[in-house]
Amino acid sequence: MDHPFTPREARGMRMSRHRRQASRWIPVALVAAALVIGTTVGLVLRGSGDEPTRLVPAAQCPASLRIVTASSFAPVLTEIAPTLESGDDCVHLDVDVADGRVAPQRVADLQADVWIPDDAAWAGAADSLAVAEAPRGGSGTVLATSPIYMVTDEATAGKLQSAGGGWLGLAKLATSDSGVKLALRDPGGSGEGLVGAGDVGEAVWLDEGMDASAEALATALPRTRTVTDGQALPTQSGEVGLVAEYALARLRGEGGGAALAGSRILAGSDHTAILRYTWLPTAAAVEDPIMTGLLSRVLSALTDPDADDAIAKAGLRRPGGSPPPSEIKGLPKLSAPPFDILGGHQVDHVFATWYPADRRSDILLVVDVSGSMRALAPGSNRPLISLVRGGVLEVGKLLPNNSELSLWAFGSNLDPPRDYRTLLPRGNLDSAQRQRLTRAAHALDAQNTGTGLYDTLLAAYEAAKAGYRSGVPNQVVLFTDGKNGDDPGSISAGELSARLRAAADPKRPVNVTVISFGLEADAATLENALKPVEGYVDPITTADRVRAVFIHVAAGGVHH
Repeated sequence: MDHPFTPREARGMRMSRHRRQASRWIPVALVAAALVIGTTVGLVLRGSGDEPTRLVPAAQCPASLRIVTASSFAPVLTEIAPTLESGDDCVHLDVDVADGRVAPQRVADLQADVWIPDDAAWAGAADSLAVAEAPRGGSGTVLATSPIYMVTDEATAGKLQSAGGGWLGLAKLATSDSGVKLALRDPGGSGEGLVGAGDVGEAVWLDEGMDASAEALATALPRTRTVTDGQALPTQSGEVGLVAEYALARLRGEGGGAALAGSRILAGSDHTAILRYTWLPTAAAVEDPIMTGLLSRVLSALTDPDADDAIAKAGLRRPGGSPPPSEIKGLPKLSAPPFDILGGHQVDHVFATWYPADRRSDILLVVDVSGSMRALAPGSNRPLISLVRGGVLEVGKLLPNNSELSLWAFGSNLDPPRDYRTLLPRGNLDSAQRQRLTRAAHALDAQNTGTGLYDTLLAAYEAAKAGYRSGVPNQVVLFTDGKNGDDPGSISAGELSARLRAAADPKRPVNVTVISFGLEADAATLENALKPVEGYVDPITTADRVRAVFIHVAAGGVHH
């Protein structure tokens, strides 16, 4: 069996759940609309939130396994259910269909035993849900896959191939004035939407880093058509639809091949984007000695070659297997290595880009205004302080109204006896606060002063902690181009570390990010000083990274 999760990926897959009684033969399930009437399988068909409607009589099978699965995998369970319901070791399947971000809560509400999402990345985004750690109960076993292709017109396919034919080329085209636009399913409601958007960002991450990845997604969003109903097939010239293979297979099988007429279907030349349908038993289920046998029975049936036909009928592949026998015209061979499973941070980037509510946070922006900030930034004809002004305004644009934002400038003895001056007091980011932010950002200007870094960091941390709001991410984001210097009476790096350790309060957490610009900045010393509060230092050296890092701050850029 394939257990794909690395320790990093597995860390995001833990939750607590009440242990249920072992005897649970009363069905509460739901299965996909492809249920075959006339069998004696005791399946219940319903959608998330609907009351169950029994369509066929239940088999006399006392053992029951409750599964929440994606709609594109439900037909597989329907197909194998009759076999599982038979014999002395029969297992009755209670199946509920839930896609996307609602699925983890559905698993918890139903106290389900197993979750089979349409991609393993969902597990890392399910903060409140604890699934068993691989390999217990077969957790992490990939049952089926479905590659994601780029579907477009002939002329746009030529542009993609000229750009290298890969996902990085697609990202560059979709973030430039090339005329290329994206179409994808809602990332919060489908695996192909999440993985499609995530892998566009991942291609940039692998090439240029996480800040550039966040910027690329933010730039591509206005040029992206998000599809909430149906598949993301292109509807106009220049549009590239990101479509899973199972959907193409169904279109063909349902006589919808005309929708693909004249289209080119491309696979990435640099990487393959792929959905991984993954077996994720809950932590509670694998602790139940009665349930472990049922889990093994159902997992064995799903991984047995006898289930290959059910997988193929659903338009899916086995891991590393051949495409389903759908005769999709023009389907390319997959030659590039697959992207890794999206990590939790990458998933956060996607959600924070698409959904403003996910960007809600309270941020104290702290900007170095020492004399060196007036120098031209490398690779630019603009002073560094000017680029930072733009970054500050970018954060203000991206944060939703129910965030709180404040702005400080800092330098040695800037406002004696303090090293910082409040340019924008903390306040709810409504239209009035946004206007005040604009004025405050334009007031940022380099001064004939040193860098009072350590004293300011400590004061900013304490101010953010004092303003903590329960349930809202709370950040200090400080931009500096130098070391702590020319600051008489300043605390040392060691003293900063000790005082942060004393100030830290797990009930009022503050995330600290220091953007350290230039070769002169002492990132290593800062990292050590910030360890007591798990602060993060993001070193950058060129002008083009300034805007990117500020977008990253607003779009899922809290570092751990």
